[in-house]
Amino acid sequence: MHRKNLAKRINTMLTILLLLLLIPLFLTIFCQKMQLEKLLGNVNRTAEKEEDADMLFCIVAKEISADAPEECIKAQCVIARTNLKAAEETGTELPGRMTMGELQELWGDYFSEAEGKIREAIQETDGETLQYRNHYIYAAYHAVSAGNTRNMEELYPDLDMPYLSGVACYEDAQAPDYLSVLYLDQEITIEEKDSAGYVTKAQMNGKSYTGEELRGELGLKSANFNVTELEPGKIRIVTKGHGHGFGLSQYTAQKMAEKGEDYRKILQYFFPGTELENVE
Repeated sequence: MHRKNLAKRINTMLTILLLLLLIPLFLTIFCQKMQLEKLLGNVNRTAEKEEDADMLFCIVAKEISADAPEECIKAQCVIARTNLKAAEETGTELPGRMTMGELQELWGDYFSEAEGKIREAIQETDGETLQYRNHYIYAAYHAVSAGNTRNMEELYPDLDMPYLSGVACYEDAQAPDYLSVLYLDQEITIEEKDSAGYVTKAQMNGKSYTGEELRGELGLKSANFNVTELEPGKIRIVTKGHGHGFGLSQYTAQKMAEKGEDYRKILQYFFPGTELENVE
């Protein structure tokens, strides 16, 4: 009996000793596993961030010239990021973008310089978006206004977009493509305009159109236009500005940047009441 008890105690001691020897090994393996998972997680997050940056780069490159002032490009980066995040959140169509191949063809020998300029602007505005009441705004933009941007609530009073209230852009009248003229064999009657001078309702050949519909139908640069009848059935259309006229005017933003305004002030001018929030 004594020998059996002794053997039992020896086996128990050996088991405890073995466990004491194995515990550090188990702890080491566990810590290494945790470190590996953390590393892989960081790698995945880094890859996702790089993928987002590449997508944003291709969007911004489509939306604005790389020759624009630095602060103007930064403002466009925030606009593009805001619209991209809003689309991802709501599951709607993502903003249009160019492929790297298209950009290489577009920029040619200027590619490296243009790419560097836009990617730097993306990095310097990293994660910044425009928000109103803790939601991404509709960050509208266009090339050149007709002298004032438009008030969204005039057209859609039920939309909660007070940040698209319309601001003065007097220098847009100096833009190279501010005015355009078109001669047509049509009958067009303008019935209504908004306070910024953009047509909201018109008739063409007896059919009703909104200003934007008629703009698309005729290929006009904007819906801010006047019609002069030269003779029966022959008209002249003079158009002001380039684009829909809502939100940021890129030409005025460029002029503001040239005068020393930074992208934050540019965005606050065109989107009053919004907050610049970081989503990263």
